[in-house]
Amino acid sequence: MMILTADIHPRGDDYTYRLLSFLRYKINDNSASLEKLKEGKWVLHGTSGKWFVKKYPNQSRFIMQETLVRRLAHQNFPHVLAFHPIHLKEILIFEGEPIGLAMWLETSDVISYGNARDRMDVLYVLKKFHAYTANLHGKWLEDLPRYKWLQKWKKRLNQFERNIPFLQTFIQPYYLYTYLDWGRRAITHIEALQIKEKPSCITHGDVAHHNFLRGTDGRIYMIDFDLMALSTPLMDDLQFCNRILPYIDWSLNEIKQMGAYNLYLDQPLFYLGLLYPTDIFREWNRFLREDYAYKQRVWDYLVHLTIGQFPQRMQFSQEVNQEINRLMHP
Repeated sequence: MMILTADIHPRGDDYTYRLLSFLRYKINDNSASLEKLKEGKWVLHGTSGKWFVKKYPNQSRFIMQETLVRRLAHQNFPHVLAFHPIHLKEILIFEGEPIGLAMWLETSDVISYGNARDRMDVLYVLKKFHAYTANLHGKWLEDLPRYKWLQKWKKRLNQFERNIPFLQTFIQPYYLYTYLDWGRRAITHIEALQIKEKPSCITHGDVAHHNFLRGTDGRIYMIDFDLMALSTPLMDDLQFCNRILPYIDWSLNEIKQMGAYNLYLDQPLFYLGLLYPTDIFREWNRFLREDYAYKQRVWDYLVHLTIGQFPQRMQFSQEVNQEINRLMHP
């Protein structure tokens, strides 16, 4: 990785060097250095410690996240990383784009949903997050987007259906149309329920394992609230289930045994959300959008996801359909 100081000006990374000069001036630390992690993300080494530096797409996105983290910290929610005190005074705009500085976390092992302890610890923090955000108040909440989940699910399904003629080049039609059928069935039944849910909390929006870090103190921290929205806990919970199911052999019984989900066991929407194959639709739609290098990189993963896990997913869908029939056609 590249670390920039006042005396080093590597060719081809002028932006990082200019950003370093800007941050040194803003935090009044001429000895600071900047290490690029990936596009739009750095770590700042300064006299006050290490800070994670991130470029945000717009001011409103940054303000929403900084406000959320500050409000949660004020409520003694211990699973977020505070922003730099400078953000209490001003928004850092560098070359037209907001820059955020947050506490750097020294981590222990990387979170893996293949690890039972990690799964349960992440779920505990996620449910705690929902409970805390349900009690947040203020005019700032009016600026948060509302998660239009059904609209998104229908759009993703329709895109997958349009992509099938192209995907048949890679995957046998039987698999593609089976997943399409599961998605259609889920959407049809959801629309029949005529659900009118009011947002009851803030959802994280992307509960992938890399958005949870375990500190050296063993505590789990949530990061990257780019997709935060006003919604219901169920939306994060369904996404979490979809993320962990490949690691628990697509066991509906194991999902039902998670105490946090007891309140969903007699709710049709929970099972309909589990039936909807969001990962298949998301990943194959992206596969067609991306370049050749990306296609090569994810090919083995996608084949395993779609075909390798198909027998377990078929059994899972049958069990889920039994629950749907129990609740919707008693």
